[in-house]
Amino acid sequence: MFTLLYALFYNFLVVPVMFLIYHLGALVDRKYRRGVLGRYQIFSQVEEFLSREGRERDIFLVHCSSMGEFEHIKPFVRILRQRLPESRTVVMFFSPSGYENVKSAPGVDLFIYAPFDWWFVVRRLFRALNPRALIIAKYDVWPNQIWAAHSLGIPRFLINATLYSASGRLQPGIRRFQRAVYQKINRILAISPEDKTNYLKLSSTEKIVVVGDTKYDQVVFRCEESRKKVILPEAIRAGKNIFVAGSTWPEDEEPLIPAIKDIVAPPGTGFLAIICPHEPTADHVARLIEAWAPLQTCLYSRLDGYKGEPVIIIDRVGLLANLYSVAQVAYVGGGFKQNVHNVLEPAVYGIPVLFGPVNQNSHEAQLLKQARGGIEVHSREEIRGQLERIFRDENYRAEISQAAKRLVEQRRGATERTVAEILSYLKKNYYSATKTCRH
Repeated sequence: MFTLLYALFYNFLVVPVMFLIYHLGALVDRKYRRGVLGRYQIFSQVEEFLSREGRERDIFLVHCSSMGEFEHIKPFVRILRQRLPESRTVVMFFSPSGYENVKSAPGVDLFIYAPFDWWFVVRRLFRALNPRALIIAKYDVWPNQIWAAHSLGIPRFLINATLYSASGRLQPGIRRFQRAVYQKINRILAISPEDKTNYLKLSSTEKIVVVGDTKYDQVVFRCEESRKKVILPEAIRAGKNIFVAGSTWPEDEEPLIPAIKDIVAPPGTGFLAIICPHEPTADHVARLIEAWAPLQTCLYSRLDGYKGEPVIIIDRVGLLANLYSVAQVAYVGGGFKQNVHNVLEPAVYGIPVLFGPVNQNSHEAQLLKQARGGIEVHSREEIRGQLERIFRDENYRAEISQAAKRLVEQRRGATERTVAEILSYLKKNYYSATKTCRH
């Protein structure tokens, strides 16, 4: 009864308001506009895909909020394809930053936008694809996706599931609504016992299993792949202390740039700073060049003309995880804004990782701090002090580096456990040798 009331409230009040906001936003914001227009192409893309691949194959439908969530589950889609080579995988993104920047990936056969969360639109998509399972990455749970999949008999899984205690989903007044959604998820595959404890406020214990986080397997895979690539020529790296600041926002750059200037400014320091903004738009890159003055900078796109500038600004996407491989120390952005980004990407290389104070959303950041492989910094002075000590004291740097590397190595294997849990559940409850339409 409560689920029905919540569904009516959501569909007749919340969804129309969100729909209106998206379309109004599309009038003034290019990113909104790309997302809105892309969603009107979903069904033509799906029809073309089904015509090409046939309608009798097993299809797994995976939902990701953005590019970051998809990066973390790449090992999952690879191993799923290895286990079921005749199956097909469709990945849908909520954000243009995911849909537009991920063109292909092993194990994925189609990328589409997630539809607007209208009941009838979501149900139409699910009926067209007839997926074996709906798999949601991390936290981007949309009510009508879950309710529609439940009504059509499509198994629902939340993988890499994380929920910190201060989450808005657990606040009084919101929690009951969220329970009406999360109780319809068949399995919540949590990354830690702490997350399971928090999910127990939204679901029942038999539906929640702790399997770990596939992002540990992904960063190890990326680390191995990056060693095969030349991301920064040896002639540029030779003899330098390299610092990489990744996924930075203006809020990160405000204390970061002055701190690095204090270190780089004296001649002969041999210090190279590489700055990779989270959104390397032309405006952001131009502001960075201005902020670094009077120090000379070089854009990555113009690296052929590098003349020894102490700062390289990355003006392309898709390079960051590999750039960490050339660093002796890294800073991960977001910690002076609202959420710190992926701290494991540099940690896997066994280097000290710095990040700002807003990191409670990141389970990995907490583990890194506890293991003394990551350092939380609060100001320009702390950033400068830590960098000076790391580059001056080799024992201090080695201690932090080893702790970071050890943390990643100890938590590998979540991908195999995740795939095993899903396939075991499907075999026990849904799977048969012949695919039958459940609708």
